Amino acid sequence: MFLTDFQYFGTIGFIQTLLKQTKINFDASAPFTKMSFKNRMVIVASQGPLNLTIPIIGGRDQKTPINEIMMDHSTPWKEQHLKAIRTGYKRSPYFEFYEPSLEQLYTQQEDKLVDFLGACQLWLKAQLKANWEIIPNIDAALQEEQEMVKYFSPWLPKNYAQCDSLPNYHQVFEDKIGFIPNASILDMLFCCGGKQVNQLLKAI
Repeated sequence: MFLTDFQYFGTIGFIQTLLKQTKINFDASAPFTKMSFKNRMVIVASQGPLNLTIPIIGGRDQKTPINEIMMDHSTPWKEQHLKAIRTGYKRSPYFEFYEPSLEQLYTQQEDKLVDFLGACQLWLKAQLKANWEIIPNIDAALQEEQEMVKYFSPWLPKNYAQCDSLPNYHQVFEDKIGFIPNASILDMLFCCGGKQVNQLLKAI
């Protein structure tokens, strides 16, 4: 069993690690941490990397379990994120193919952060045709009985671009701003398509 943190879709390096697993449990009881990919992702826009952050209610205390974190819907952040994704990737080769189901994902009405992140992971698994099985959250006692491999991604919003062991691919704005490594997996998905992403990341 592979135990890891929830991420907002996740960086390319994080998803590469998941693609090599068979059974994954996203730890809903893990503490929420600020300045992490638990509620943010980095897409590539025309001016460079763009952080998209899910606003939350409370959760400033980093000891709060992520399954207690509520999303703040007082601002239209889902519409804003979807608009930013459309603007950044409407010219990418595969965005049109994924847009309808992505839009449906962003119109779902969840209140808890983990519920939305879980839906993101299920959507991503389907688009990548990944072989991993997502195991529902299990309690601490059962974790002790399982052969658990705990993985905490070293990549954070402050250092994600330092990951240099990933394959290159053509990004939408590469000719203008250069190649941005280890952005959100959405960047690679829209530029390469799920089948090629799966093959490229498993090959390394």
